[in-house]
Amino acid sequence: MQPPSLYGMRLATSAATARAVAPHSRHHRTRTIAASSAAPTPAPAAGAATSGVVSTTTFAEVEDADLLKACAAFLADGPFALAPTSGGVNNHVRYVDDATGARRVVRLHNNGQDTARVIFEHAVLAAAGRAAAARKLPFAIPKALKSLEDGTSTFVVLPSGDAACVFELIPGTLPKTRSAFEVGQATALMSACLRDAEADVRAVCPTSPTSVYRDIFGAFKNKGGSRDGFYDEANTNAGLDEKRDAVNRLLDAIRALEVTLADIEAKGGLPSTLIHGDVHYDNTLIDEVTGKVTGILDFEFASYDWAFMEPAAGLSKYVGEKDPTPFVKDYIRGFVLESNPSEAEIDALPDLIKLRVLETVVYFVARSWAKEDDISQLALRAENYAARVDWIDANADVIRSTMREAIATKKM
Repeated sequence: MQPPSLYGMRLATSAATARAVAPHSRHHRTRTIAASSAAPTPAPAAGAATSGVVSTTTFAEVEDADLLKACAAFLADGPFALAPTSGGVNNHVRYVDDATGARRVVRLHNNGQDTARVIFEHAVLAAAGRAAAARKLPFAIPKALKSLEDGTSTFVVLPSGDAACVFELIPGTLPKTRSAFEVGQATALMSACLRDAEADVRAVCPTSPTSVYRDIFGAFKNKGGSRDGFYDEANTNAGLDEKRDAVNRLLDAIRALEVTLADIEAKGGLPSTLIHGDVHYDNTLIDEVTGKVTGILDFEFASYDWAFMEPAAGLSKYVGEKDPTPFVKDYIRGFVLESNPSEAEIDALPDLIKLRVLETVVYFVARSWAKEDDISQLALRAENYAARVDWIDANADVIRSTMREAIATKKM
């Protein structure tokens, strides 16, 4: 039985939510990609560089009224004002200011009303929070507020069936390609923290409802599809026709990776634990002055999986840059400083980075097939994803040798 703090309180439509007052507006089928529980970034000075923001279409829409109902469930000092964030590729995310001027983050989950995934994520956040405090991590992880009604629930289920929650604000800005060493180091520390938290999470949720990376078609299967169904959808969806060459290259890479993954499993697999599953420079915050990591965000894809998918996820972003090598090397050196990879993990790392890229292809096709998002999410990225796979193939030896050299240097 789930402990009370992990239950989502079902929020009825009633006058009790009327104290949440703000102008009515519609979320206009667009959202921007960046951090989801970050403090607002100060306006840049004239001429200063700013991080690029990618707008993408989505079937999902959200009324501000729904977000305000969630705010009223967790915050006492209404009325509330919502403000746009630069975050939330899969979910609806807003800053919320209460009547005292205090700012927090409200999030409405856009996951097909899969409440089991929300329960798991909040179990991970609770256990990881305790483990982080015990380890005295030098950065924060999201802290969900507890409901005003029962003092224990950390999310509510709205009348729409969607789950929503409110988080404390974490100060910092998105690093993008800055601070690659620090992001790698923080990822290793987070990974160790989640190993500590695994037993507590398994006591609440023995299995994860989130698909695992090593089952590359898991995201499609979780929505009722199959391996063959994925290939059929990817091959026939007209929204991908303009990117068909890149999509075909990606599908060929997925077929080849199926063989590689079967070989890894036949040899006994890789060490597994509780993982975040999505630590990268768009889910990390840094101090603008020192470059140190201040927070790691978005635990939505946490699961029990191969531990080395953590650096694979982080590196999968850098390999999409114009000149990835300096960032890849810095990230690996930072990660190794706080970890002790096995030879099997090092050997598999290039394939795991490809797995992270290619599993995302499956994920976007699955969301489109399930009518949760538009296939343009993948069409926008197909050429970049194919280029990432090409770069990984061409630089696999560089990735492995950098990690081995970093380990040797640490031991000196």
